[in-house]
Formats: sequence, structure tokens, C-alpha cells
Amino acid sequence: MPHAPTPQNHTAGTNDVVWKDFPESTLLNLVTTEIVRNFPRPLQDDNRRVHAPTLFAALGSVCGFAAQASLSALMDAGLRPEQDMLAHTLAGGRTFLFGEQLNQFLLHGDTSVHNPGLWPCLSSPALQRGCTTQDFPDLNTQFSCVSSRLGTPQEGTPAVAAPFRPLVATEDLREAMWVYMEPVFLQNYPDKPGPHGPLPKVLWSSAMNVAAGMLFATMFNVMNTRTALEILLQSAIFGSKIIEN
Repeated sequence: MPHAPTPQNHTAGTNDVVWKDFPESTLLNLVTTEIVRNFPRPLQDDNRRVHAPTLFAALGSVCGFAAQASLSALMDAGLRPEQDMLAHTLAGGRTFLFGEQLNQFLLHGDTSVHNPGLWPCLSSPALQRGCTTQDFPDLNTQFSCVSSRLGTPQEGTPAVAAPFRPLVATEDLREAMWVYMEPVFLQNYPDKPGPHGPLPKVLWSSAMNVAAGMLFATMFNVMNTRTALEILLQSAIFGSKIIEN
């Protein structure tokens, strides 16, 4: 099974600054660093190892959820149109959110909210480590895989070979990890609140995408690049479509 040691703690320093020169940059850097440092911990086994496919699915699912939340915040503020967003209820009664605007925001981001997009955050470290575009999965196929499984027993399960499937269902991962991650975004801790207050919701996706790319880079050699990206992308797409009851 593809296990790996827990990624080493990432401590923000001068060379780790991702954002600068705008009002929320300090807070955005802080939240991103805390995500990288803390995200793998709930997924550790007794030997402090993580099951790589499960970590990648968890990362993807929270990236998707954060993208939906950030885009919704932009819409609520009147900064993005709602026309192309569609909540579709399947025969089984579950409702999912669809829209090209959401797909683009998730994968390609939005520079107006300092969001590079999930795909550049994942593909850039892969290219830096010697991969070529031939090693990457087709993005349209990832959406098709997710959509074709909605309303079936395989709903939310990444379309990868059995040995590389996550140990926990994607939706369950998203729910469990959000309980753990929400205080980071809100900077609301039991001992005391963060020094800069909560991260604005429009920036949640920005922090999560960059953190996912950083964690992916630390575990790059654990498993086949294409398979890892398929798990991350399909989990993110599914996570972006879930509408909580």
C-alpha cells in the first residue's frame, strides 16, 4: 500500500512568503502555512505515516469545498454572476452544484482574489521535478469521471486502480477534515484567536490550493504522478459539487 512518512513541518520564513503587498497577504500566508503543517495529522496511523491516496483525496475534497465557499462569497457580494450555476437533484434525492464558472474557479483560480487555481499549484511542482504534460491526466476526463459516478455506488470514489483507492469515502473525508480545518480558516483556536482575525471567505480557496500544491510536492515520489493527480482532481471536483443539507 502506498504509505509515506508524514510530511515535515513547513515553517513560514522569508523565503516561504507566497503573497505580499496587499492587506490580507500576511494572514493568507499564515493560514496557508498552518494548513500545510497541520493537514496530515488527523490521517496519521500509529507509526505517524499517512496513506498517500487518502491524503490526496482529503486534500482534493477540501480544495473543492473551499472553492465552492469562496465563489459563493463572491456571488453574495455581487462580484460574480449566478446565472450559470445550477443545483441539480438526482433521482436518489441528492443535490449537486454544477456550473462552468465553478469549474474554472476551482482549477484555474482568479487573480482578483490572489487565487492561482488548483491545477497550476499541482502541475508546477510536477514539471519542476521532470514530468512532462504527457504524464498528466486529461482535465476534461476528470470531470467526466466524477459526473458519470454521481448517483451510483461509486459516487465520489476516484476512478483509479483498487490498490490506490483512498481508505475513506471522499465525502466522509471532506466532512471530517473540514471540522479540523475550519478553525484554521477562522483563526479561532481554543486557547486564543489568531492575531489577524479570520481569513475572508473569498480567500479560502486561495490558501487551500497553494497548501495542496505544497503538500503534493513533499510527497511527489510516493506514487505514480498521474494516479496521484487523478485522485486529487477527481476528489476536488466532487468536493466542489457537494451541497450540504
